[in-house]
Amino acid sequence: MDLNWEWKPSVVVGCIALLVFYAWAVKGRVSGRSAAWFAGVSLIFIALCSPLDTLADSYLFSVHMAKHIAFVLVVPALLLMAMPAEPLERALRIPVLRTLERILRTPAIAWAAGVGVMLFWHIPALFNAALSYEPLHIVEHLSLLIGGTIYWWPILSPLPESRIAPVPQGVAYLFTSCLACTAMGIAITFAPGLLYPAYLPAIREQLGITAQMDQQIGGLLMWVPGCLVYLTAIMAMFARWYGEQPEPAMET
Repeated sequence: MDLNWEWKPSVVVGCIALLVFYAWAVKGRVSGRSAAWFAGVSLIFIALCSPLDTLADSYLFSVHMAKHIAFVLVVPALLLMAMPAEPLERALRIPVLRTLERILRTPAIAWAAGVGVMLFWHIPALFNAALSYEPLHIVEHLSLLIGGTIYWWPILSPLPESRIAPVPQGVAYLFTSCLACTAMGIAITFAPGLLYPAYLPAIREQLGITAQMDQQIGGLLMWVPGCLVYLTAIMAMFARWYGEQPEPAMET
């Protein structure tokens, strides 16, 4: 059982590229928002290079589920919250990119991308295939990050015109995502048998849990913490909307 850090060249280069890109995007001016970008990149690096990656891929389904939640719901949100608008505005002057952005930010398409990618990769046959075939595993990780970014774009885009309006529509977008996440989590938690058996027993034996319990913990992670992310976004959306309301005029 090898639980050491693994310095994967593709991940290291990718994380460095994200940091260099951000330095270029903000013209070297680091602000308070920059912490969100660094946190997002750090999460990618830790998830793929630390011992957590070995635990997720070989020993514990629950850790793998936590990684998927991070890639779809946490990392893309952090990166978008830190991204400045100016380089995106320049990029969207290119007609092809502008058209693509308008299509992908459509709520139905963005919702399907974020929720669909989670549903797709938790089909047991695909999930287990990705564990045993590394190129497919890489595709899985990339698709989770891309799907999550498309999902969060109508909510957290640096460009105000790309965000969902009015607020009730945005709340419905997030709340229905929470319902889908809950349904998936419940299905995994209460599955009568093992859906994801491709895991070694060593760590579970040390922790005193069965494979079924590990699967139930993974389902609960999607069910509860996953939905908390959506509910937090709903509360933040209401807070932003309330802060934008004009103050009532004082009577004289």
